Amino acid sequence: MYSPNDQPDRKAVEVPRLASRFRQASKAIAFLVITLALVVLCGWAVNVPVLTYIRPTLQSMKVNTALSFLCLGAGLWLAGNDERQRGRSILGLLVVIIAGSTLAEYAFHISLGIDQLLFRDTRTPSLSAFPGRMAIATSICFLLLGSAVMFLGLKKALVLQRALVVACFAFSLVALCGYLYGAESLYSITSYSTIGVHTSVGLMAVCLAYFLARPNEGIVAIAASDSNSGFLLRTLGPAIIVVPILIGWLKVVGQRANLYDTPFGTALLVLVSIGCLATLTMLVARSMYRWECESSHSEKTVRESEERFRLVADTAPALIWMSGTDKLCTYFNKPWLDFTGRPIDSELGNGWAEGVHPEDLQRYLGTYTQSIDRREKFRMEYRLRRHDGEYRWILDIGVPRFDQNRSFVGYIGIGVDITERKLAEAALANVSRKLIEAQEQERNRIGRELHDDISQRLAMLAIDLEQLQETLPNLSEVHSRMGKLRKQTSEIAADIQSLSHELHSAKLKYWGIAAAMRGFCQEFGEQQKVEIDFQTHDLPSPLAPDISLCFFRVLQEALHNSAKHSGVRHVEVRLWGTSDEIHLSVKDSGTGFDRESAKKSRGIGLVSMEERLKLVKGTLAIETQPKRGTVIHARVPLGSKSDSVRAAG
Repeated sequence: MYSPNDQPDRKAVEVPRLASRFRQASKAIAFLVITLALVVLCGWAVNVPVLTYIRPTLQSMKVNTALSFLCLGAGLWLAGNDERQRGRSILGLLVVIIAGSTLAEYAFHISLGIDQLLFRDTRTPSLSAFPGRMAIATSICFLLLGSAVMFLGLKKALVLQRALVVACFAFSLVALCGYLYGAESLYSITSYSTIGVHTSVGLMAVCLAYFLARPNEGIVAIAASDSNSGFLLRTLGPAIIVVPILIGWLKVVGQRANLYDTPFGTALLVLVSIGCLATLTMLVARSMYRWECESSHSEKTVRESEERFRLVADTAPALIWMSGTDKLCTYFNKPWLDFTGRPIDSELGNGWAEGVHPEDLQRYLGTYTQSIDRREKFRMEYRLRRHDGEYRWILDIGVPRFDQNRSFVGYIGIGVDITERKLAEAALANVSRKLIEAQEQERNRIGRELHDDISQRLAMLAIDLEQLQETLPNLSEVHSRMGKLRKQTSEIAADIQSLSHELHSAKLKYWGIAAAMRGFCQEFGEQQKVEIDFQTHDLPSPLAPDISLCFFRVLQEALHNSAKHSGVRHVEVRLWGTSDEIHLSVKDSGTGFDRESAKKSRGIGLVSMEERLKLVKGTLAIETQPKRGTVIHARVPLGSKSDSVRAAG
């Protein structure tokens, strides 16, 4: 979590860099161990003894020793990838089997035939009572390291793993000191069971690579941290091991060269030790002082940055918040607190959720949680309770935050009060609704007038003309003209009746949407000489009147457009329902049109269809291409109220 009130944690920034270096060093050491093993194996394979020892008088590295180093190096190369844990375990188990079998040979005075299984030890003279067999100390070290590598990655066995590796490091360090100081008893259990000098160095390297491979565990995690303790451990740890060994070796070398006697050598050892320790202490103190100065300067810079951020955030005309990786909020600016009228302690964590409208809370939390899990930007609207108890609409935009190492540290968000915009949209939608309602009322009135008055009067006129034709003398010309007038009057009456049905469909009101659409398709097809294939299924009953009327008007407009522009005489109309939506599609295979051109010069018909659908929370989709036909698809969700915008409060 980050908050302007918190001090920066340099450890959180530096640990990934140091840990990466530790892992790289571990892989480099593992590679060197693998190289050493391959060189020795090549020496045995091509019978070049010089590749198996440091000096002819020193013990050579045995074949099984090199094979064990090869397995350990490969296992440590895979140490950073937990997906390869099975491979590491197999390699470690192989080392345990080799070392355990060798110890069994020593313990029970038997030969299992593994010492010279790959290559024969033809070195003359042989410095081992058992040619090709690794030393007892070497077998013990490999048994410890093989077990540690086999259990690498298991948290429950972490302490045991570290203890095994430390024990192996101690064994190899003692052997190396024996070689440096000429103390044979430190590297040889018996005169014929001697650990080689390059073997002891290889074992120490494996131990070091093991610790560096997992820089987030145990004592190495402290060394990988950019803290005082981490700095001391990284600086003094190697020096405590290397400096005394080096000073002791120089003392022994001087005495062997007869440069001074034992008392002088002892005094020289003490003085050099004091000088080295004093120099090391001063270097550490100076480095720590420099680190503290840099840390103090960094903290001062961050504090100034936080103060600038606080000043900007508290004066901004927006609601600003921050959250951490655990999705809990850690900061709210002053405008947020003034808006809600609550103290900062009540808002932190999940306290802010108490002010969100109950109908919006789950939707907001779902979007917020999903966006954080995906580390992506989100944008949504919800209602937040103001200090006076009124719920206000807030447009909230949240973006993820990352540190300089691109590690995710949380989210920052900004909210703006959009209640006035919501009210304006609601007012505009209300005006659109009233206009459409007024249009429908006027269409209904005109339709009733046409049907009940003018259509009836024209029908009576046609009847009178027919009666007049019958009573007149048998004059062929008069009868002919009277027949034409009666026919024209009947056609006008039929057109007016059809227009009245289109303006006001009584079938829609009394028979339902399916019957009304089927009847309109039949009448429209007969008038326009168009074949209309109308099918419907799975419609809910009853359907809201405003949704039925909306679909009916969309169908009318779509069929008129198709008959006028498509140039075809076959149209498919489908009306169907799902569990949560009603769908209408009108499809023809005519000329189609270009979408970009349609956007620039849209007719009133498309606008009317879209506006009608918006009032019932529906959508209109048009699929069309020139010479490939057109599909108009209208969709309206079930259970939606006509008023698509709720006023705040």
